[in-house]
Amino acid sequence: MKKYKWIFAVALLVLTAYQASANNFILWKQDGSVTSANGKKIQLEIQGIYDSLEYNSINYLTGFKIDKEGNNSPYIVQIPNDLSSTQYWPFESIPNDIFIHRETVHVITMNGEVYELNDAKWNLTNKQFPRESQIVYSDHKDNLIVCHPASMEKTGDHNSGCFSAANNWKLGFIWFNIVPKVCNGQLYLVEDSNNSKLFKQVNLVTGTVVKSSPVKNVPDDICNLK
Repeated sequence: MKKYKWIFAVALLVLTAYQASANNFILWKQDGSVTSANGKKIQLEIQGIYDSLEYNSINYLTGFKIDKEGNNSPYIVQIPNDLSSTQYWPFESIPNDIFIHRETVHVITMNGEVYELNDAKWNLTNKQFPRESQIVYSDHKDNLIVCHPASMEKTGDHNSGCFSAANNWKLGFIWFNIVPKVCNGQLYLVEDSNNSKLFKQVNLVTGTVVKSSPVKNVPDDICNLK
């Protein structure tokens, strides 16, 4: 199992020191504290929590276990909504996004490997997505819309864009930090183009750009773009 320096992991995942997130069932903080809907609290063995998913009354959180030397190892922890138990899984590569596909929990690592959770074990699948891919849409059945950013390093991979696994469309465009998002039944994205930005709306079924306009100020939630 690889070890990662905490500062490196924070920079890589753009973490915020006091980040908190909530769904209808639990509230979690980056320091590993979790509160249930009825006020029960637990402290997890992981810190630097940066992603979560709730499915069938079970929560999955990604973060790091830190040793005395300050090295940290990536983990996923499973917690039911009542916080009655926890289960931890170590990973070689940093989990980048947790999602549902064909009614089963999956995770993509930073290097694009896809794992499927079956019988309390994460099994490597034959799917391989581009590095740093994120699932921006899943119908929990066959369709996934996967987006992957361009590298910010000069010698890195500058191919980026989104594609649909079920509808067989692919849209190439440059993006770095502003993750595309499904809003109002369409894919919203902001393309970096020659020191300017273009806001585009894309049909989820065909991958066709239905609207394109320049944008100067991008809000925190790109669903607020019009």
